[in-house]
Amino acid sequence: MIVSACCPNCSASFVSTELDAGKTLRCPSCNWSRVLPDDAMAEGRPTCCALCQNPDLWRQKNFPQGLGVLIVAIGAVVSSIFYAYYMMVWAMGTLMLVALLDMALYIWMPDVLVCYRCRARHLNVDTEGHPDFDHELFEKYRQEAIRLEEAAGEAKT
Repeated sequence: MIVSACCPNCSASFVSTELDAGKTLRCPSCNWSRVLPDDAMAEGRPTCCALCQNPDLWRQKNFPQGLGVLIVAIGAVVSSIFYAYYMMVWAMGTLMLVALLDMALYIWMPDVLVCYRCRARHLNVDTEGHPDFDHELFEKYRQEAIRLEEAAGEAKT
């Protein structure tokens, strides 16, 4: 398992080396570290987040979302230009090509696991058995983060 995350101590982004249960996850910037518990992996699957030990992880494709949106936007603009010049076959062909490219990327890209609490990404793991994104669970963790920020702000005053 490889972990891509932001350090909870210094907020620097880092990518770990290959981790197994019992090994140490370390931030290269500030030397913050956490040992992966022995029960963190079961049958090649993470049971909790390597960074914050949260058991709630979701599965997503390992593809930059911004690039996906850019591909769709370019396809829409090119298709609109063809449509403006009454080239309907080219307009529809462009949309079909973008849809096929999207489908191919969806099939070929591997899955990663993402933690709801700290957004750490767990790569090179078996994602079977982990659910897709759950909006209700995401909102629970978002509200938790807001409450913790408010409590930290009140503690400073």
